[in-house]
Amino acid sequence: MKYITDAVEENKDVRIVSYSVSTTNENRLKKVLALYLHKQGCGVLLTPIYTCVKELLINAVKANYKHIYFEGSAPQSPGPDIIAKDKVIRLFKLEMSREDAKTLARLARSRDMKAEIVFHLEGEALDVSITNPIAMTPDELVKVRKKLDDARKCEDISDYFLMNADDPENEGAGIGLVLISMILKSLGVDQSRLDIRSTAAQTISSLTIPLDRVTLEHYAQSTSHADG
Repeated sequence: MKYITDAVEENKDVRIVSYSVSTTNENRLKKVLALYLHKQGCGVLLTPIYTCVKELLINAVKANYKHIYFEGSAPQSPGPDIIAKDKVIRLFKLEMSREDAKTLARLARSRDMKAEIVFHLEGEALDVSITNPIAMTPDELVKVRKKLDDARKCEDISDYFLMNADDPENEGAGIGLVLISMILKSLGVDQSRLDIRSTAAQTISSLTIPLDRVTLEHYAQSTSHADG
């Protein structure tokens, strides 16, 4: 850990590679974030920022797993026994909630399908980018944009659920993005600081958080309101 501490002190970028969202990886992520935040005198922001980055990491790892799972579930030949895509998705969600997710983690490692987190401190702004080697489909990008647009109109997650109560696909999937949007509001950070884009070969999620007095004051106000 000392080399990471030295890298943060010297304003060098730090990179973390993850094939799963294990307790070990979570702790490593939290320790690196804590180093950057304490360096800027913003240690109190650890919980909200860690929650945002962890949600983005979960999305990246799940995208890798989903790619592997769909490869294994693809029919070998066309016919009446082809599993409908929505059924495969439901089966995938079930696998992710069971011990079998460890199998997907092992497959991801064996194929080097990793999620890479890069921390970059520029002045008083911490930029965190998460990249995974799976491109999003145009339909997936549209859904992500809509989810973020809807979240910007809401004061809290309950508002989002009410807004999308009639959406059959709104079963909790991707709610992490809505949570991130709510956290950014509590920090007084503009929603444009969260960016999700896709190239032909990868998906990149980036988050930029100003580590300054304004952010600290916004967070202090939001927590005092919550306590009240």
